[in-house]
Amino acid sequence: MLPTKDSSEWYAVWFDSPHYHQLYGHRSLAEATAFMEALHQQLKWAPMELLDLACGQGRHAKAAANLGHKVTGLDLSANSIAEARRLYADTPELEFVEGDMRSFQLNKTFDGVLNLFTSFGYFQDKNDHLSVLRSIHAHLNPGGFLILDFLDAEFTMKHLVPSNVITRDGVEYRIERRLEQAQGEEWPHFIKSITMDTAEGTAEHVERVAALEASHLADMLHASGFEVKQQWGNYALSPWRRGETPRLIQYAVKP
Repeated sequence: MLPTKDSSEWYAVWFDSPHYHQLYGHRSLAEATAFMEALHQQLKWAPMELLDLACGQGRHAKAAANLGHKVTGLDLSANSIAEARRLYADTPELEFVEGDMRSFQLNKTFDGVLNLFTSFGYFQDKNDHLSVLRSIHAHLNPGGFLILDFLDAEFTMKHLVPSNVITRDGVEYRIERRLEQAQGEEWPHFIKSITMDTAEGTAEHVERVAALEASHLADMLHASGFEVKQQWGNYALSPWRRGETPRLIQYAVKP
């Protein structure tokens, strides 16, 4: 078996792996477009300048650009940024840059920041989560907003599938899930262990996402200078109901 990567850096290793994009490759531009259109209609957006933070290969950024916005996508993964630039080279309203969401400095501000598809809660130290939110706050114009798309922790626990196997393009991904709180951690984490057979042997990657409740997120947003204005429970933007809706999508504003 190949060595397991250091779990403290799992996001840097896993999100840059071709297996990540193969496993989650069914997530489509059409899906992203439906969500962006729902936000556009609900919030009555006029064309503006947006930052898609932790943008992956850029499908939400592209969907927003198609609606008339100028969008910068930022991601830690060099491979994801390279693919986003390749896929959307014909869209002048899009720009993609590499960066760490805890410490990025773009020397510009935005009307809104998108942090989507559970691209938050990766860290074991609360201060890292706060660094993300403070970096976002610093890059927003007065009155600017953050859309923070996170999972509903109670719903996720109720519907947690302990194990399953997913086959993508001939590769079998063996997945195990659990809720675990390590010594010294402020919150438990949802742990997803993903094992697959490769030409080099059996490889394993681990995803870790903090099981943050609405109160945890609200406290961190407030501490970072935000006011939470609205919460939705799914990508159709139905009202959030704790334990009953799969998502916890926060709409927060910089006063």
